[in-house]
Amino acid sequence: MIVDDHASTREMIRKFLDFPGITFCECVSGDEAVQHILDFKPNWVTMDVNMPGINGFQATEKLRTKYPPARVIIVTGFNEPHFRQLSRSVGAVGLVCKENLMALRMMLTNEMAGSIPVAPTAVSPAPAAP
Repeated sequence: MIVDDHASTREMIRKFLDFPGITFCECVSGDEAVQHILDFKPNWVTMDVNMPGINGFQATEKLRTKYPPARVIIVTGFNEPHFRQLSRSVGAVGLVCKENLMALRMMLTNEMAGSIPVAPTAVSPAPAAP
């Protein structure tokens, strides 16, 4: 499940995560994601923070309550310590900056391969190339 109010961002995330056999459900708001979580029952949710209606942190809490198996990764443009801390407190398994979507792909690739378990801590972006 990809949750973001910008179609271009949803498309970019979908392209980064285009693995064989993966089905996507896209939602334009946290409210819509909460509404459809039990219909789609995703393994993974990428969640934007700033959206109309409830924000991504509120939506993550609600999703985790309604469907605990969903693993939420906050995908945001804000790389601030309090965002990483808040992500953990609402039950997200990590935080990835939109500028570093390769980290999201690597995280999910490793998880799907079973090689590296995703810890309940935030993922910070790798340093930018010089």
